[in-house]
Amino acid sequence: MDNLDRHKFGGRPQDSINLLLLISELEGVYQNLKYMGFGKDLDTIDEMKKRYYSLYFKVKKEEKANNPL
Repeated sequence: MDNLDRHKFGGRPQDSINLLLLISELEGVYQNLKYMGFGKDLDTIDEMKKRYYSLYFKVKKEEKANNPL
């Protein structure tokens, strides 16, 4: 895989590490929205966080099952 391919749409694997990076970014956005008082947007980001947390735990479980150490 060319190093630049991972910067294209769909170029980054949906593995547990990348999902945690995404969740971390969403948590930061959530805090900034909270501090600035954008309540409606908090709900939107909260829905997104729930979806990606669920996906993270699913992927992490699959990774552990496929690569037990």
